[in-house]
Amino acid sequence: MKNPNDVHEQEKRELNCYTHFTRRQFLTSAGLATAGLLAGACGKDCPTEPKKTTPKVYPEGSSKVSTANLTSYDLSKVKSSIQTMLEQIGGVGDLVKSGDTVGIKINLTGGAGSASSYERSSGLPVGETYWTNPVVLQAVCELMKDAGAGTIYVLEAIYDQDSLDDFGYTDVINHVGATFVDLNGKAPYAGYASRSVGNKKLIYSSLTQNGVLNDLDCFISLPKAKLHLGAGVTHGMKNLVGTLPVPCGLYNNGASNRAAIHNHHNKYDGNPDSNLCRVVIDLNNATPINLVINDAVKTVLGSEGPWNRGGLTPKNFNRLLAGKDPVAVDSVSTKLIGYNPMAADLTNPFTTSINYLKLANELGMGNYDLDMIEVVGAGI
Repeated sequence: MKNPNDVHEQEKRELNCYTHFTRRQFLTSAGLATAGLLAGACGKDCPTEPKKTTPKVYPEGSSKVSTANLTSYDLSKVKSSIQTMLEQIGGVGDLVKSGDTVGIKINLTGGAGSASSYERSSGLPVGETYWTNPVVLQAVCELMKDAGAGTIYVLEAIYDQDSLDDFGYTDVINHVGATFVDLNGKAPYAGYASRSVGNKKLIYSSLTQNGVLNDLDCFISLPKAKLHLGAGVTHGMKNLVGTLPVPCGLYNNGASNRAAIHNHHNKYDGNPDSNLCRVVIDLNNATPINLVINDAVKTVLGSEGPWNRGGLTPKNFNRLLAGKDPVAVDSVSTKLIGYNPMAADLTNPFTTSINYLKLANELGMGNYDLDMIEVVGAGI
């Protein structure tokens, strides 16, 4: 049994990364940098309610997940594969209408320093290991524009501006005419929004987040399929941890990190990893995911990033996955990378926590039972 007073390596990393800002990083987190990437003035009022009621994205009965076989990140092949997958799950006409605002949550965990170091040691681009691949981002942005999206926000609570600039993401965002919003900051609004978790809340009744999340007609999670040291797996649902602002100290009693979400010892079973999983559930109830496109073409096993014990093992599964039921996509993704998504609590891959896919299923958030999921396309 893990000592409840232990601090995760990732929590330590967040403390180190966010306690010592450079001036540039401070300006970025405050929403005052990144010319050309951040839309709107910083002084407008924050929306108090979501733009519209988020539609139910997981169907009654069985769910459908599409997969495509890919061995490289050639843009034309990635885009055509995603287009086919979207058609196989019924298209996106129910999610994106002409002029709609689409938010795409990417995953750039750990910051530019770790990414550069791991690229040097592994010889692999970070988009082929533990970050969202920029080619996949470009393809999804272009397809959402093709579907009629009027505004596209690329979203992440970044560790540093170099994460965007040095690895191709700024180039992609500019090329497709999207707008990047650093979810650490308040801009384009004057303040954060208080966003209700709803009647299924577990840890938090409401979450203080960037108000742009209230502006979205369609919310897309665009992760990399990986394991996670505390939560077991990290796919579409766990990707939402990166919607919580860090430097403001809202999630660690004023300190510049979000380590407290890893550390709810006094909740439920007192297991901080299990309570981190419950925070993931709260995040998904505050901001339901309309579409997950998960990248398991080239990824890693071991954990979510190279800062954790045991390191990472590059692994090619040669699959993209897509679906409108985020629980189902995460379940199929877990199976695809070699693990049982229906495993019991405190068993592999959920070795230190509850199986939060099972909990999400029990709360009516989607299907985790593989017998209730129709996998189309390339299979798993």
